[in-house]
Amino acid sequence: MPLQFKSKRLSFFSNLLLDFSLLSVAFLVVYYFKRRHIYVEKTILLYLPVYFVTWLGATLLTRKFRHYDQEDYLQRLRPYLMAILLQIGSMSILLFAFNWLDLSRFIVFGSVGLFFLMEMMFIAGAFFLPIVAKRKSFSGYSYSVTFFFLEFALISGIFLAIYFYKRGHLVLTDEYKSIFLVIFFSWMFISLFTHRFRIPEDRNYLKVLRPFIRSSLLTIGLVSFFVFTFRILEYSRLILFGSLGLFMVFEVMMVTIYYLYHKPQETDEPVPNIFSATLLEEPEPILEDTTVRLHEGKYRVPEEAEGGISIRRKLCNVYLRHLPEVYQFLDEVVDLESVDYMTAESIHASHPYNVEVLPDNTLHFFMNLHEINDIRRINRYFIEVNKKLRDGAIFVGRFEPYGKRRQRFLKNYSYRLGNILYVFDFIWKRVFPKLPFLQKIYFGVSKGKGRVLSRAEGLGRLYYCGFEVIANREIDNYTYFVVRKAKEPSNDENPSYSPVFKMKRSGKGGKPIYVYKFRTMHPYSEYLQDYVLRINGYSSIGKPKDDFRVTAWGKVMRKYWLDELPQLLNLFKGEMTLVGVRPISQRFLNEFPEDIRELRKKYKPSCIPAYVSLLKQSKDGFIEAETAYILEKEKHPFTTDLKYLWLALYNIATNKIRSA
Repeated sequence: MPLQFKSKRLSFFSNLLLDFSLLSVAFLVVYYFKRRHIYVEKTILLYLPVYFVTWLGATLLTRKFRHYDQEDYLQRLRPYLMAILLQIGSMSILLFAFNWLDLSRFIVFGSVGLFFLMEMMFIAGAFFLPIVAKRKSFSGYSYSVTFFFLEFALISGIFLAIYFYKRGHLVLTDEYKSIFLVIFFSWMFISLFTHRFRIPEDRNYLKVLRPFIRSSLLTIGLVSFFVFTFRILEYSRLILFGSLGLFMVFEVMMVTIYYLYHKPQETDEPVPNIFSATLLEEPEPILEDTTVRLHEGKYRVPEEAEGGISIRRKLCNVYLRHLPEVYQFLDEVVDLESVDYMTAESIHASHPYNVEVLPDNTLHFFMNLHEINDIRRINRYFIEVNKKLRDGAIFVGRFEPYGKRRQRFLKNYSYRLGNILYVFDFIWKRVFPKLPFLQKIYFGVSKGKGRVLSRAEGLGRLYYCGFEVIANREIDNYTYFVVRKAKEPSNDENPSYSPVFKMKRSGKGGKPIYVYKFRTMHPYSEYLQDYVLRINGYSSIGKPKDDFRVTAWGKVMRKYWLDELPQLLNLFKGEMTLVGVRPISQRFLNEFPEDIRELRKKYKPSCIPAYVSLLKQSKDGFIEAETAYILEKEKHPFTTDLKYLWLALYNIATNKIRSA
C-alpha cells in the first residue's frame, strides 16, 4: 500500500487492492479528460489487460509493498519509481509488439503518470503528517508538500499562459498534452534529486538558490534531449523552452521572497498589525526640577571631575576639526569645561559592538557622528548607550531626516530624474518597512541600512530609550542632537506603528474606555509630548503649537476630520454618543473644576464635542463650552443635542473650525 503503514494488520493484499484502486481512478480521470465521457472504447478495452498486467508484474518484481526502515522520503519512494519505470517500459514493448500505435499516448502514459503522482501524494501524507509518521524532519532535511504543489501550479500556469499567448486559446492538442507530460515528469524527477522540494533554511542565499537553478537547467537539458533525439522539431520553441525559462525566473523570485521572509529580521522594528489598534499610552513627563533648561544657560553634567582635563580642546582640534558648525553648536548648549576627557568617548561607527565593549555607568559624554539611519537596531543601540552613561550624562549624535532626502536627490540628479528616483526611494524605504509582509523583505535586503527617519521619530526614539533632548539643530542636511540620560528605557514593546490606535479616556461614571482614532503622527511621537509643549507651548485651539510630529497626510486627515472616523466603533459599542462632552484623559480631567468633573460623569463622551458647536477650542474654552452644554442638557436633553449637532455640522462645513 502506498501509505506504508507499519501495522501488522495491513496485509499484502490490502496494499495491492488500494494500489489497484488508485490505478483504476487514474485511468478513468485521464480517459475522461481526453474523451469527455467514461464509455471506454473497444480498442481501449483490449489495452486494459496490458495496463493492469504490466502494473502487477512491476509491483511483484520490485516488491514495493515491503516495509522500509529508511528515514528518508526519497529512499521510501525509490521502489515506487522503479516500478513505474518498469511498467512504462514493459507497456511500450507490448504495444509495439502488438502494433497498437494508434492508441492515444496521452491516455496510455498520462494515466500511468497520474497514478504515480497519486502514489507520491499518499506516501508524502504518510511520511510527513505527524499523525502517521510522528516526526518532523529526517536526516537534517525539511520537506514541504505544499512547496511541491506550489511549484506544480507555477510550472503548469506558465506553460498554459505561454500556450495561450502563442495559440490564442487554451485547448491543448494531443501533441502538446504529451509534451507537457514530458516537461512535468522531467521537472519532477530532477527536482526530487536536486532540491527535493526542500524548504530552504540555510542562511547563505547562494546555497539556497543553487539547487533550484541547477534543477531548472537540468530540466531544460533533458527536454532538449527528448526534442532532438525523437526529432519532434515541429513544436513551438517558445512554448517548450520559453515556459521552462520563465518558470526558472519565477522560481528564483519565489525562493528569494521565501528566503528573505524567513530570514531572521535583524532589526528592532515592531511588525505592524493593520487589523488591530495599538494602545497608545501617554508617557509620564521625565522633566525634573534639576533639569537645566536651554534658555537658562549651558547644560552642565551633574558630576564634575576636579582637576580633570576638559574635552573642549579635543573636540575643537581633533574630533570636530572638519565640522566647525557642529562644534559651535555643542559649545553653545553644553558647558564643555564640565566634561572630563577621561570620562568621554567619541566614535564614528554603526556597529553596536563599539558601544557594547564599553563599561556600564562610566561615561559623562558619548558622541557618535555616524548617522543612526545605518544602524540595524536603533533602539537597542540607544539602550546600550544609555547603559554606558551616568545619570545626566550627555549623548551626541546625528541622523538624516526624511525631509532632506528629496533635496539630496535633486542636488545629485536632474529635477525630473531626481523626483523619479525619490518616488522609488519613498516606496522602498518608507512604504515597505511599514507593511507586515514587505517589512521582512525590506530588512532582509537592506539589512536596516539607509533607514528613513523623520525628525519626530528620531527624537521620539531617544525619549523612548530614556533620554531627554537638550537641543537639536539641522547642519548640512543632518539633524544633530544633544540629549541627556534622564531615566531607564521604556518597556513598551510596540510603540505607535498600527494605522489605528486607541487611547485610554474617562467615560461615563469615571469608567475608563478606549477611544479609537486613525494615526496622523510619525512613529514614537507620543514620547515627545512634553518636549513639544516645552519648546512651542499651546496654540490658540488648545493643542501643541507648530507640532512637527504630524505627518503631511495626517494634516489632511485632521483638516477634514477623517482621523475621527474610527470613533464610530465606540459609538456602535455604546461607549460614546454622537454629540456631547469631549473624551479626555484622566490627567486633563483633573484640571477641570471639581463641580464640572462631577457633572461630566453623568454623560458619555461624544464623537462631536461641544467646543466644535460653540467655536471654543482653547483650554479654557473647552471647559466653558462643556459647562454650557451640560447645564443646557439638564433642562432640555433632546433639543440640546439637536442644536449642538446642527451647529457643529455647520461650523465644520463652513470651515469655521478644524480638527487641528
